[in-house]
Amino acid sequence: MKANEAPEKIYVRVKDGKAFSIWNSEWVGVNDIEYTRTDAFIEKAEKWLRNNQRGFILTNKDITDFVNDMKGE
Repeated sequence: MKANEAPEKIYVRVKDGKAFSIWNSEWVGVNDIEYTRTDAFIEKAEKWLRNNQRGFILTNKDITDFVNDMKGE
């Protein structure tokens, strides 16, 4: 499965501290653990930084450096 075909989030059901089902694409209950695709998280963080600078001085280079650092580059 290609990354862009994978769900942005998956939820794993946990019982007694152990995962006991494969995964769901929707949140089912309070015992679910949410996992988010790394690329989706980085894209949302970058979008937020670009749209919510509010008094901070962030250049495009600062944001690019942040994205590359999050990717481990």
